[in-house]
Amino acid sequence: MPNALRILIADDEEIVRYTLDMLLNHLGHRRHCVADGLSALKALEDGDYDVAIVDIRMPGLDGIGFLNRAKEIRPGMPVVIASGYASDETREDVLKAGASAFLPKPFRLKEIQVLLKKIFPAKEI
Repeated sequence: MPNALRILIADDEEIVRYTLDMLLNHLGHRRHCVADGLSALKALEDGDYDVAIVDIRMPGLDGIGFLNRAKEIRPGMPVVIASGYASDETREDVLKAGASAFLPKPFRLKEIQVLLKKIFPAKEI
């Protein structure tokens, strides 16, 4: 698929990784899933991604820590922070830290499509 995005997924919950992987696969995107922030950093250093979707709370390195390092490694790459603790304060903190978007859990296919379309308006999502 010519408009397929390369997406890095990092979440310590296997069911969340699986769900995101399946939803993004359904949309025709290429995915790479890891279970924590340190593995996500390694993947980011070794691979080329269009966007990362990372959980805010992970062992080793949390989503904000990943975001800060990702800005150094891949400046300009959008990072979406996901959280099951979706409050207005969390959303504001994530966006102030420089995330491209906040994705509250649980999420649905349509929410992910809308979010990716906002980040990549020129692509067919």
